[in-house]
Amino acid sequence: MRGSNRLKLGVFGVNGGAAFTNHPDRFQATWDNNARIAKMADRLGIEALVSASRWKAFSKDNHYSGDLFETFTWAAAAAAVTERISIMSTVHLSVIHPIIAAKAAATVDLISKGRFGMNLVCGWYREEMEMFGSQMLGHDDRYGLADEWVQVFSRLWDEQAGIDFKGDFYDLKKAIIQPKSPYPKPILMNAGGSDRGREFAAKQCDVAFIIPQDPRPAALKKQVDHYRDFAREKYGKEIQVWMSSYVVQRDSMEEARAYVEDYVVTRGDDEGVDAFIANNIGNAKTMPEGVIEKMKFAIAAGYGGYPVLGTAQDIAGTLAMMSEAGVDGVLLTWLDYEAGLANFGESVLPLLEQAGLRDPASPLG
Repeated sequence: MRGSNRLKLGVFGVNGGAAFTNHPDRFQATWDNNARIAKMADRLGIEALVSASRWKAFSKDNHYSGDLFETFTWAAAAAAVTERISIMSTVHLSVIHPIIAAKAAATVDLISKGRFGMNLVCGWYREEMEMFGSQMLGHDDRYGLADEWVQVFSRLWDEQAGIDFKGDFYDLKKAIIQPKSPYPKPILMNAGGSDRGREFAAKQCDVAFIIPQDPRPAALKKQVDHYRDFAREKYGKEIQVWMSSYVVQRDSMEEARAYVEDYVVTRGDDEGVDAFIANNIGNAKTMPEGVIEKMKFAIAAGYGGYPVLGTAQDIAGTLAMMSEAGVDGVLLTWLDYEAGLANFGESVLPLLEQAGLRDPASPLG
């Protein structure tokens, strides 16, 4: 994540899968295939392996959308079988106490020799919060808690003596973690899209994760520049700006689009997508019909990611466009992660290297 590649890459959601579909190719997460994918991504020089996090399924109990490995234990295991890739846990700040997170993070950081990071989420799924007996805070209060959470986490990481902390959400006496990690504080990522969320990401995090408001290159560049300039002007800091994309690679653009249509529309999980929308977007019923339909399609295709489709040349071209717009990194998902990542490594990565966006991966070990 701190490397020099102009366009950094990550694999997102391999601890559970990213598509809402009944297609037979839908990814079934096991530890064995997670380990294989982690090792492959590491060997290919991919910068990050980023988990998704879910405590309760959408739609109904035992729906596959709840079948995600817990992210700290997953990260420790992934760290143990890799050598250089950053391992990032998605962490629900509203239900994971910062002392527990700091202790777990230090443990993974020691296992990985400083490769651990976190994707911080404030929590928006009410049933998950209620499952823990936690109150669902209002939007701004969730970010107020997040600000205190990062303050506590950072002090626990940096300070040798026990700390006292009193805020609106935490009241701690002589809090400490042992053993300490000797490495710098983990890289922090957040997908703050609102004004308050953007402020939190710019102030507290190293990576801002954006969802394009307009897919056109000029509009994407404007959105990226706006986020980066905000961090520079208000907090005097440089942040990376990342996106998420679902990848479908085929011998032609027509074949790729047909495959997406098959797994999203013909065999899509409408019930799961509708439940996701209902829980995530409070005013969904009042939004224009076309907006909702596009949103549903993207969620079913790959957790709302930006489409990266077609031949290896098409995919490399789309990623190059993102880089030209100022995007520092892209988290990638596939319906079939293992085959998708293998094809990507064989045919797309060399094109990105030829374009000067990435250096060839050095051999491991």
